Amino acid sequence: MNGESGNVEILRLRSEWRGLPVEVVAVDEPDALPSIDGIDLVFVGSGPVSAQLVSRSVVEALASPLRELPSSGVPFLAVGAGFQLLGESITLETGETVSGAGVFPVTTRHGGDRVVGDFVLSSPRLGTVVGFENRGSFVDVGSHATLGTVVYGRGNTAAVEGVRGEEGFWEGTLLGTHMHGPILANNPELADVLLEQALAVRGQSYPDAAAAEERLAEIDERARQARDTIAARPLSE
Repeated sequence: MNGESGNVEILRLRSEWRGLPVEVVAVDEPDALPSIDGIDLVFVGSGPVSAQLVSRSVVEALASPLRELPSSGVPFLAVGAGFQLLGESITLETGETVSGAGVFPVTTRHGGDRVVGDFVLSSPRLGTVVGFENRGSFVDVGSHATLGTVVYGRGNTAAVEGVRGEEGFWEGTLLGTHMHGPILANNPELADVLLEQALAVRGQSYPDAAAAEERLAEIDERARQARDTIAARPLSE
């Protein structure tokens, strides 16, 4: 479940350029999880269904401590299959239902036509958000808040004519989505939101935020141009 690990590198660099070192701990077995007090941000990546099923036992063993973290304000970014695993349940194409970690109050159903192509959202918090969509599943988030409204692509549920769908889940410090890209490369403002939430838990600030202003401004401008280009002419298979 290491898909979309570029998101981790983006978070690390945007923090370290501002003078705050980051320690990245990969957790591929239950014993590798740091103490709860030592966790500042959680990222769970994506992967194929086969990897999801293999990883399920690890996630299941970690479910209890993972569920404790949001109450402390620890931010989560879960993408694709990782988002599904941190939900309440996943119904496979065979009809079998497997349990998730229960961090996100969502359920997933596999099946239906696979959607592949550019993905464009309108987010009330961020404006235009872009990435790539590649999935054959549906997510039920109930009445919870989402990352944004679909402008191009499918989103959480099957398309309904004349109705724009919603994508992902975003409430408090919990963010889950099927937007790939990686999502933080195209939408660096989102990376800063996650980092600021992590800093708030510790009551910290960046030691030298000004030192990174010019570098980050250039990167963020390139990302803005990329978003504008994709949003203007999105493509799909």
